[in-house]
Amino acid sequence: RFVAWIGPEPEGFAIMPSSVRIARLGMPGASRILTAIRCRGANERMWIDLYASYDEGESWQYLGQPVAHTGSWGNPPALIRVTGQPAGLCLTYGYRNAPFGIRARLSEDGGANWGEEHVLRADGGSRDLGYPRTVQRSDGRFVTVYYFNDAPDGERYIAATIWD
Repeated sequence: RFVAWIGPEPEGFAIMPSSVRIARLGMPGASRILTAIRCRGANERMWIDLYASYDEGESWQYLGQPVAHTGSWGNPPALIRVTGQPAGLCLTYGYRNAPFGIRARLSEDGGANWGEEHVLRADGGSRDLGYPRTVQRSDGRFVTVYYFNDAPDGERYIAATIWD
């Protein structure tokens, strides 16, 4: 059943969410749902917004814009919890302006603040790349899988980057 709209619809679109459930700091046993969303405005600028629900999706609060620009036509986010950190988050996404590639940002406080952007790859042949999925290994390193290309007219393929 429909529960609630997450946020206002921009003049372009707000699509392809990636959601996680994390602990609420200072509230043992309580959790919240965080959702990162691929957005496009009327001026064709692309970005990623972050929202939180403290009531199982009945209502949503805007938390900010962890990624201000994802390049031409943007790219959907992949949001995961970071193990061993109650409020740790990892956000990965494709970047579709030169230098084309795959990027990541980390938060230690549940999305209130984000660290610097990490460039995982910047050697794509065109903007036709991305749609990442990320997992964290037992040793703490991340594995990000995505589709990629080496040349504008070259074949697309599935690639992975292991990083920390």
